Amino acid sequence: MPTPLENIRRRYETTEKKCPDCGYVDEGRNWESRTDGKRVIYRHVCPSCDASREHTFRLG
Repeated sequence: MPTPLENIRRRYETTEKKCPDCGYVDEGRNWESRTDGKRVIYRHVCPSCDASREHTFRLG
């Protein structure tokens, strides 16, 4: 069973495929997630133009 954090990443991977900068549609599900204990950061780098997007959630 996936964790809530995995569910959020999966949501980004399925709903935010299109790069807002160049329009490339990434079917590779290349969203990464990391945490520093206070925040969870989801990040995607477009494989076509290297544009970066992030979503940050504060914990607690």
